[in-house]
Amino acid sequence: MGEFWQNPYVNIFKHYGVGQWKKCSKEGDVASLMDRVVKCPIYKISGTVPANNFIVIPKHSSQSAGLTGSHLCVLFKPIPGQFFTIHLEVISTCGVLIRISISNIYKQFKASATWLQFPYIVREGSQQWSVVMFNFPHLLRKYVNREYSHIKSIKLCANMFVKNVFSTSKSYNPLVIDKKIKVLDEITKPGDEPFPREMRYPVPNGHEWKEFYEFIKFPPTSENLSVSVPNSRTATPANPTFVSSKNGERVFKELPVVKNKASNVSISKRPKPKKASEKIDEDFHNMSLIENVTISPSKRSRKLKKDKMPPICSLKKVLGLGPCKKFEFSSDTEHFYYASGSILVMQSIESGAQKLFTGHSDSIMTFTVDQADEFMTSSQKDSPLIRIWAISSRECIALVKSAEEACSILNFSLSDKVLLGITSSRPRSKLILWDTSLLKLKGDMSIICEGSCSDALIQAQLSPVNSSKIATCSSRSLQIWRLRAGKLKSCSISQFFGLEYVLRDLKWGPTGCDAENFIYLATAAGIIIEVDSTKASTLRCIDLCAVEGPGVKSINSIDIHSAFGVTSTDDGNLKIWDSQFSEVILNVEHESAVKHCLISASGLKLLAATETDSVGILDATTKSYSTVLRSHSKKVTAVAVDPCQRQLASISHDSSLRVWNLDSLTQTYEVFSAGEVPTTLAYHPYKGSIVAGYSKGTVRVIENGDVTEEHFDLTSSITSTTFLPNGEYLYVSDALGTLVMYQATKSQLVQLKSIKHIVAKGGHRSPAAVHASKDSRMIGFAGPTEHCVTVLEASTLTCLIKLDVSSAVSSCLDSVQSVVFGTVVSRDLFVSTMSGKVLRVDTKSGVIVSDHQPYPSSTPHLLVSDSHIITANQGKFSVCDYANMSTLQKYVAYGGINHMTFTPSLTELIVCGDSISIWSFAGRNAGLNVKKTENMTLTKRVSFDQESGMVETESGILESGVMSTLVEEDKPHTPVLMAPTPDLLQPVQSDIRLEETLDNSDDKTLDMSSILLNPSPPPAPHPPVETVKVVEKEASDKESNSDLENVSNLSDDNSEELPKALAPANGQHPFQLSPESASPISPEPSPEPPLALRHITLDNPKSSLSDKRYMASADSCGLELTTMMGNETEARSNVIWRGSTLFYTLGNVLIAEDLKTSKQEHLIQHTETITSLAHTADRLASCSAAHKLQPSQICVWNADTLELLQTCTYHEHQIQCIEFTVDGSYLISVGNFKENALVLWDMSNYAVHTVAKTENYVHAVACDPQNATEFVTVGKCVQFWILDHKQELSVATGSLPIQFIRSVGDEAEFTAVTYTDTGMVYIGTSTGYVTLWDPRSTACILHWSAHPQEIDMLWYQNSSLLSGGVSKNLKLWNIQNTDSDDTTVMLHDELEFDAAIVSCVMDEQMNLGIVGTTSGTLWYVNWEDKTSIRLVGGHPAPVNDIAFSSGDTFAVAIQDGSLRLWNYEPLEQAVQFQVVSTSCTCAVFRPGDSTRVSAGYGDGTIRTFDLASVSMICKMAPHRQAITILRYSQNGQVLVSGDNNGLASVINSETGLIMRVISDHKKSNAAVTSLNFSSLSPHWLLATADRRVSVWAADWETDNNKMIAWLSFPAPSFTPSGEPLDKHNYKTLPPSLAQFSPLERDTILYTGYGLLQEILFYNFKSKETVRKIDLAHWATALDIIPNSNLIVVGSHDRLVTIIDYTSGTFQDYVAHGDEVGVARYWEKNNVLCSGSGSAIALWYVKV
Repeated sequence: MGEFWQNPYVNIFKHYGVGQWKKCSKEGDVASLMDRVVKCPIYKISGTVPANNFIVIPKHSSQSAGLTGSHLCVLFKPIPGQFFTIHLEVISTCGVLIRISISNIYKQFKASATWLQFPYIVREGSQQWSVVMFNFPHLLRKYVNREYSHIKSIKLCANMFVKNVFSTSKSYNPLVIDKKIKVLDEITKPGDEPFPREMRYPVPNGHEWKEFYEFIKFPPTSENLSVSVPNSRTATPANPTFVSSKNGERVFKELPVVKNKASNVSISKRPKPKKASEKIDEDFHNMSLIENVTISPSKRSRKLKKDKMPPICSLKKVLGLGPCKKFEFSSDTEHFYYASGSILVMQSIESGAQKLFTGHSDSIMTFTVDQADEFMTSSQKDSPLIRIWAISSRECIALVKSAEEACSILNFSLSDKVLLGITSSRPRSKLILWDTSLLKLKGDMSIICEGSCSDALIQAQLSPVNSSKIATCSSRSLQIWRLRAGKLKSCSISQFFGLEYVLRDLKWGPTGCDAENFIYLATAAGIIIEVDSTKASTLRCIDLCAVEGPGVKSINSIDIHSAFGVTSTDDGNLKIWDSQFSEVILNVEHESAVKHCLISASGLKLLAATETDSVGILDATTKSYSTVLRSHSKKVTAVAVDPCQRQLASISHDSSLRVWNLDSLTQTYEVFSAGEVPTTLAYHPYKGSIVAGYSKGTVRVIENGDVTEEHFDLTSSITSTTFLPNGEYLYVSDALGTLVMYQATKSQLVQLKSIKHIVAKGGHRSPAAVHASKDSRMIGFAGPTEHCVTVLEASTLTCLIKLDVSSAVSSCLDSVQSVVFGTVVSRDLFVSTMSGKVLRVDTKSGVIVSDHQPYPSSTPHLLVSDSHIITANQGKFSVCDYANMSTLQKYVAYGGINHMTFTPSLTELIVCGDSISIWSFAGRNAGLNVKKTENMTLTKRVSFDQESGMVETESGILESGVMSTLVEEDKPHTPVLMAPTPDLLQPVQSDIRLEETLDNSDDKTLDMSSILLNPSPPPAPHPPVETVKVVEKEASDKESNSDLENVSNLSDDNSEELPKALAPANGQHPFQLSPESASPISPEPSPEPPLALRHITLDNPKSSLSDKRYMASADSCGLELTTMMGNETEARSNVIWRGSTLFYTLGNVLIAEDLKTSKQEHLIQHTETITSLAHTADRLASCSAAHKLQPSQICVWNADTLELLQTCTYHEHQIQCIEFTVDGSYLISVGNFKENALVLWDMSNYAVHTVAKTENYVHAVACDPQNATEFVTVGKCVQFWILDHKQELSVATGSLPIQFIRSVGDEAEFTAVTYTDTGMVYIGTSTGYVTLWDPRSTACILHWSAHPQEIDMLWYQNSSLLSGGVSKNLKLWNIQNTDSDDTTVMLHDELEFDAAIVSCVMDEQMNLGIVGTTSGTLWYVNWEDKTSIRLVGGHPAPVNDIAFSSGDTFAVAIQDGSLRLWNYEPLEQAVQFQVVSTSCTCAVFRPGDSTRVSAGYGDGTIRTFDLASVSMICKMAPHRQAITILRYSQNGQVLVSGDNNGLASVINSETGLIMRVISDHKKSNAAVTSLNFSSLSPHWLLATADRRVSVWAADWETDNNKMIAWLSFPAPSFTPSGEPLDKHNYKTLPPSLAQFSPLERDTILYTGYGLLQEILFYNFKSKETVRKIDLAHWATALDIIPNSNLIVVGSHDRLVTIIDYTSGTFQDYVAHGDEVGVARYWEKNNVLCSGSGSAIALWYVKV
């Protein structure tokens, strides 16, 4: 009865009150309009992102629309040129939710068990209103084989106009005018009725409906679907597409009918419905094999043969864990389950055999197994879908949608009839209960009820005795839930006996006893809490510290059995307790913290998982412990297989090298390297020893777990360690391009040669930057630049081939990714490039034989077997045919791909990424059909034993050339060198200049700058020698020929015909080798930086951002960054004004400041100084400098939400400028003078579109505001660029008139540029001239002298031009008649600023604006009032010290000699005292007097200033050296100063007289680094850079100072960088910092350079070290926050760290782009100030 109201139809917009938004909701840009065509109100939904702009019915996702109509009509019109989406959620009769989506975003039809996606193709130019009618019963039966029940929700997303939506049980048709008219056309069927009045579109008299509108009836009503039927057994659903037609009849397009050749009759057959599991396998890629293709002449034959080839690769084993650290026992306790990345693993405890469950596309978040081991459910990251697995078949049988978020917790009830799921969206969580009783029968489950919680839940369990009772816990409270009347009710307990605890885990009590209703909670305080769930009351709190002693740490996990309990703690102990937790029965110690513990159902086995990802099983009966699983704790970067035995070696970012048994996957041994990360490794072909390279340039030889050799010949990160297959030589390369050759046949490695600048720089090609040919004759690598490939003779390092791939078979600038040699008889060299090409090069002729593109982007990994080539990219790899590089099969590599290798037998493929996966490889036998032909000879059949490496023979037929050497069965297997016959590979003679150099050299180091790129005709080879030195020799005429000619001339006349090269492009071969005029391998000396201020030339920072840092979550942070003071002085064009938000930069921080509230938001993504900003309507881009091996970064942000969209890298050096095109479709970035590269980025996919190299450096770029394909760059010259219709860049250089050259000179550079609204271009010069250019003629048509010095900023708006630069003045020009010959220029106004102007942004009226200067200041400019106001104040030079007064003022000492006084609220500069020709090194306020501040200077003077009168009241000169520190005594009567030579002066603060000079520290001439007064006693201390601290007892009344302690701390004889320690130069060492403890009397905190990075707590009364706190970095600043018991440490690695004074726990914070030299706590305002360079960060202390 309740459904009758829905007949005959429901006006959904009216029923749900669209416009009032009470029952429905809107999001984003939704507006109500009046449409003239349909003559009624409509709604316009628009926006850039459809998912953020929509109308949804009903309002909440937990509600259901309950519309039972079988049809749904949507009356809408897509907005031309924009994307739109419609999402419909319907419920089937079995309760499964199915989403139906149509959109013009989709390119093809996709279907799964719960989601159907249909593409909607809008006819170009069509702007007609449409009616789309969905027939849900027919649609669900056709595509998902289910019956329709009702509509749950409707979501209409941008961009569209929508009139209304109707649901109905009738089939309406707008073409039916009267019910008597049955059929009008092919889409009008019997039973169709005319539209009701509410649903109609108006039609003018005399016209037909279809002339103005379009009608789509979906799906077609015909039951017999026309599909392609090549075989009577094969029938697949058609691929549906919405296609627009011109006559207004838009029909649903199906695949064409295929005629049967035998009968010539059209076959139409309804497809047989597929099983749900088959659909899931296809749609969600459950199979590892994602495509299996056999190349055939036609598409039809390809389809027929597609599934005939068996998989070449199949996943066998995995090694490693993922982010999910959950484990479960099987019911028989013979197996245990865990998640390895995106793979679920069932592993035998005894044998280690694995069963794998594959299908997830991302990391698994959680899983659970039922009690009967029949089903398993799992969820993955960022997906609301839950997979249901049948354990016996290892297949995914169903998918269930949980909610909008992914499930973080899943648990079955003890009866297996209920499944509990938890989704967390901080800070709330959602509970979902499913009925799983029908899971075995129907393979599906339904929702029982849902509940929500305001806390983020960390654990949840169903009661083992009552599945309607649930216990959940967050970190701060316990929740007990009951299911009553279909709803979940809960009560929360946050205090236990009046105390609050941090909860870690919970477990229900064991069944069958009194404790089955009890809940046990594990806490971080080492306490177990017992709660009665029936009364919701705390029974007891068991303090394990009281039971076991003070050693018990935080309890990470707990499990309960009827006879005992188990806990795991951070101290590495797994403890078994009695049932009352009163006594320890058994304790198992581990090397690291035990994070998880688990008891099997029988209670006979216990599982423990540690922090280092090792898993152990304890047998309770025998008390024996065995480790069943070990794993790297971070990403695995490389693997190598032992050629002598079944062992596998791997290296990881966790600084370990591990060796595994390849069969059992047990760990043989581990080598850990503290402080450096292994980057490469390789096995010696015969010895079995491992050679590993490390990030600091060390090379180690490891045998059986012992390091037998260490070599320190290189200083940069090792990028390859490559042995020749015959084991004779080892080649090691590093990130700086050095190649070292070692003799590897002796007992130890012997260095033979070292060649600098030959391998391409950078570490991204590690671990296989150098590759050796399989015949041990050649080595190949990318170098000397990233655009070249070099092939050397292996024994002499003679250059054989040098190939330039910068423009090979590609119109864009290309670079090399990897180099791999082919099979031993093929003489092939495979080169993969950044553009995605894989080039096959003939090593004899040096020409390209073929090129292929397996992926649209780069192919970083190549691997060659004897019959196949493996290519890999972005977590997928393809198996290609060796002969023609055609792709045979594609696979998903779970966990990504960092490296790949084969086992020696070529039967297994090892892939490493997040974990290690081992695949069986059938490449040798895949698709091989041996037949007797003319090309085959009769011989013995050969079979290769994979295990022993033996070859067995018997009578049979073998294809000739398959194997050239047979090994007899009874002989032991030894590696055999497969050398080709002489006619297959001719020896290449060496370069005479290199050989002459080798003959006359005593040095082993060679710079290849004058040899490799200037080859000469090679004479007869000389014997190889071992010494190399640089010889510069002038090239002869013959040397001017290309390398290609030289190499080709070496072949004999009778040699076999060379392979054909690719056809030349533009008359020249695209891959011709570099002639003599090419640039040398060793880069030329770095060019001199331009003198123009506009060009960014950043100094290299002293430090790099630490890779190891602990960043606390937002809710547990102890510090909050509130303010960054200043604007970056080294940046250019780094200010953007967008509405009420101002964007600017300081160091590596992008600041978004609300101009109304002055509140800042900080975007910290860059690691180096941000140099420029650019923006478009919805996006913001920032670029930062390069540092060491790290390239420059470009970050693209959402301008509204400030969300990071993408990080792009290309430029090896810093970026000079960036700019968006006017439509935002492209971003232009320009490298600085070291690179001269212009990169055009496609913003649709954030990929490099085009790269252009300019001859001269560029200062600035500007884009045409009228044309998205044109822009101009200025620098040494003016260049106009255009992106033509072929998507290629063209450039024209501007021409200068004679008059300009005469008046300015030809040495002027162009430093600033801006477009007018008519397309003309204004350009400023380094000589102060402004020029006007016409882009059409590329000529300068006007110029005038505007400034006396360089112009760095131009801004044009409304016939007004702003100019500014080095001269510090900003000029406003009025310009009339720009487009005519009668142009007039008049200076309207002028303002002067404090420093050179480098950035500016103005409003549309050109009245208000913001100007940035090199002093770090942003000024607000008002041209009407002719005023400039300091908006953001900063510092032009590095900050040396910060001092706080007792009021609201603080002082900053600056390197430029200024002392700046700031008010805290509001934050603005109050006073500045400037001293010329010296630096201000330190400052201090007199205690209790906020108006008197003293400052120390670099000339040894002390000046005291009175802020009330703004004057200097005293000047003293107690030192001859620079003063390093100043401090007042507790009562303010005495001022103590320390200088750069170790002297300290005690000065009367009233008279200025020196009371005493302390010279005890002067002997070593080390600077005073710390001076501190105790707040608990009359003591003070001095610390100097030589690690000496003196403690003094002072009586200031009697002028008595007595030294009571002298401390000297030891240090190693070398600096932190490894260089010998210079005792007279302490600047290279971390400073010695000492401070009295405000919490412990007579205790000093000290840190400095020593054997360890640590803070020492030293009691000078008892003369002993009380305790230590380890540091992760060298400290450069130190302070204490007494109220919070925190220690503040600034580090050399750019981190601000707060450390708990008692426990030593710490948190790291990032806000600086260089070493943190200052850290001061301001107790009055509870603020921490940190300084680095010229940047100051203000942190609010939250704890």
